[in-house]
Amino acid sequence: MSIQPGTGPQGLDVGRASRAAGPGTWGQRGAAMLLDMAAVVLFAYLGRGAHEGGRSVTDVLEVALPFLLARLLVTVLVQHGSLRLWPGGVVAWLVTWAGGLGLRAALGDGTALPFVLVALGVLGALLLGWRAVWLMVARARRP
Repeated sequence: MSIQPGTGPQGLDVGRASRAAGPGTWGQRGAAMLLDMAAVVLFAYLGRGAHEGGRSVTDVLEVALPFLLARLLVTVLVQHGSLRLWPGGVVAWLVTWAGGLGLRAALGDGTALPFVLVALGVLGALLLGWRAVWLMVARARRP
């Protein structure tokens, strides 16, 4: 019987499990979170401008904050594959959208149907879009 990582009698790959919990995973999750948060702020910035609203930091954060808080929840839910379209991107998109709208409703902010649909589409395009670009660049770099 061997006690080397990855060779246990139960067939567990201990070496792989310990590497999966290492800095690479945290780095990927952190990168995904920052890129998603930038996308949410862009969504709020564009939305404020499209409706002749103010684009000051406080105006944009007023719209973005519920969605940013919902995106933080995604960090807990998606522990692996956060840079992938599926499941990380789709979960990030839908939880950010639904959670952000839920928080807006709880705070008494607008959740009119046009806003709900535009938020679904724009957040989907932004949160899945950068992941699609990331995937294409990663594939292009492979030999």
